[in-house]
Amino acid sequence: MNESKLIVVFRTIEKKELRDLKKWVQSPMHNEHKDVTKLFEFLFTRYNLNATTLKKERVWKYLYGHKKYDALRLRHVLSFSLNVLENFVSYKALKRSSFEHEKRLVKAYRDKKILKPATQSLQKAAKHLGKESHKDEQYHYNQYELEVLKFDLEGTQDRTRATNITEITKHASLFFMITTLRHAYTARSHQSLKKAAYRVPLLESVLTEVEENDYALYPILMIYYHGYQTLNRPEEESHFKELNYYLEQQQPVLGAKEQREILLMALNYAIKKINTGSQFYMQEAFRLYKKGLEENLLIEQDEMSHFAYKNIVSLGIILKEYTWLDVFIPTYALKLKGDSKNNYRDYSLARLTFARGDFDQTMQLLIQADYDDILLNIGAKVLLLKLYYQQAYWDALEALLESFRIFLNRKKELSYHKEHYTNLILLVRKILSTPILNQLVREKIKEQIESTHPLAEREWLLAQVL
Repeated sequence: MNESKLIVVFRTIEKKELRDLKKWVQSPMHNEHKDVTKLFEFLFTRYNLNATTLKKERVWKYLYGHKKYDALRLRHVLSFSLNVLENFVSYKALKRSSFEHEKRLVKAYRDKKILKPATQSLQKAAKHLGKESHKDEQYHYNQYELEVLKFDLEGTQDRTRATNITEITKHASLFFMITTLRHAYTARSHQSLKKAAYRVPLLESVLTEVEENDYALYPILMIYYHGYQTLNRPEEESHFKELNYYLEQQQPVLGAKEQREILLMALNYAIKKINTGSQFYMQEAFRLYKKGLEENLLIEQDEMSHFAYKNIVSLGIILKEYTWLDVFIPTYALKLKGDSKNNYRDYSLARLTFARGDFDQTMQLLIQADYDDILLNIGAKVLLLKLYYQQAYWDALEALLESFRIFLNRKKELSYHKEHYTNLILLVRKILSTPILNQLVREKIKEQIESTHPLAEREWLLAQVL
């Protein structure tokens, strides 16, 4: 029972809502089952909800005393209880939205053909919607629904009145275009990562519409347009600049969700530019990450993604922001999801100590971690590779290169990451096979490193042939 849907949902009820839930359960309007009332009494009186306190036998005894245990009957009570709880959750969600409340009243009054109250609720709904400062896709969908209700009401009262079809189609179109571009961006991102093909109907029509008309008054639409084009036309850097403009200058009209999405779109573009060898975008990406930290855009539900954490450490090391990383690494490791906080912290500290030349400490940090995450595992192998190279452990390095190659070939899910590290192995082997004094050959290897794409650890490789 501890893992049942009823308990999963019940755990999300905040303390301040429990009083309302008790009233809801006790109301015959919402619950007609005495057994359901008693089950909730059981839940309300538990100090802790866990596998022990929620044993089905305990619940049964609380409900029915010494009657013979009946699993089917208990399942029915749990099912009825879940229905009551879900109705409560739905009600609370509706109550939090004044617009939704008034909108439903408009529909109810319209269906009952009492037009004056319907019109009053329509006006109230419009007032609530007008207070929205963030004109996102949901806003335009709500505005579309409002205009449709207005059209229906006015048509009921006087069919000779001028209609609001222009407003209906405007908001319907804005909602459709924003939604299309937002999901097209996601599809394009997944397509490059997972080699999957997605078809987004009418995407080209939406792009043409935005390009041929002035939609400057609708920043959310333009954000997703420029975001999509950073993937579709990566050679046009103007789209990245536009995302930066909206992130820096348009914050008052953007919600936290939109600010976060702009930041991630800009970062995605900058990181891809870095992977092609751009030095400028290293500074840009680091600036964006620091902005995201300062404005709490990289933290959701008090958690930070492992991907962002690793990238920040990488950029900080490349840009020699060692003192800043001394604080960042242990502080934000606590924000990482799951049980891998210590592994990510130790791996990141190992990278930092390596950059500072403290190889003994680097080895110690690598030894004490257990890397279940595949990309963390790869990162540790790369760091060990560099450590062996720097300390001239040639036999150990050769064995590592071969085991690393086999590892990459076995991991089919690595997608484009695989090529970065395969090229690294090939070039390390080429450097190892080149005599130190043969400057001509080393110059050719330098040219190959500069021209190889994609490639992990490009800067480090170049430093070995200079």
